[in-house]
Amino acid sequence: MKKFIKDRYLIPLGVWFVIYMALFLYLEICEPESVHLIFCRFDQKIPFIQAFIYPYLSWFPYIGVCTWLAVRNLESEQYKKAVFLLTAGMNVFLITSYAWPTGLDLREGIQYHTGTLSGRLIQFVQTIDTPKSVFPSMHAYVSIAFQYTLELQKGRLPLWGLWVGRLLAAAIILSTMFTKQHSAVDLLGAVLLFCLLMGVYALTEEKYLCRRGQIRKSRLE
Repeated sequence: MKKFIKDRYLIPLGVWFVIYMALFLYLEICEPESVHLIFCRFDQKIPFIQAFIYPYLSWFPYIGVCTWLAVRNLESEQYKKAVFLLTAGMNVFLITSYAWPTGLDLREGIQYHTGTLSGRLIQFVQTIDTPKSVFPSMHAYVSIAFQYTLELQKGRLPLWGLWVGRLLAAAIILSTMFTKQHSAVDLLGAVLLFCLLMGVYALTEEKYLCRRGQIRKSRLE
């Protein structure tokens, strides 16, 4: 058990997560001197659909299940890559939020149908979740990163499980726009950040393998 905890970096990841949440909560509580509003014309064409609060909230059990599967199933190198993509992306988000505070005004004028459960839920979420520190969307980025971990588990997970994950991840990402929690720009930022970090990891891995190959060659000589 101790070896498993060590190999999966569970203690360092736990410490990192506590620090990350503390810094994120500080962002939520403190008001920045100026906020850059995120907006694009496409946002005006997206309707507010309060029923999308259900896939939006399903993000929490989704990442819980994905985390458990990743810790249990991923091979060592796959796991290292997954940890890098997740933690690096979330760290970039924090740095961006401190250096370039962002916000939204998409929620202005929204009418909640509080006679329904979905209406009460979205009113509650938007009461406790302030419309700031929105770029890039962590709801979208984390969903993409965790879905990637599921894709790495092809052959270990049933095909229907992969499709459930894909559909749920897509619904979660779309829900951020239909509930007016994020702009389409935030989602684009999340996609671009994921692609950038994938490229960074690939380059780093290639250099590491080349260096390792050169060391082996020198030893043989």
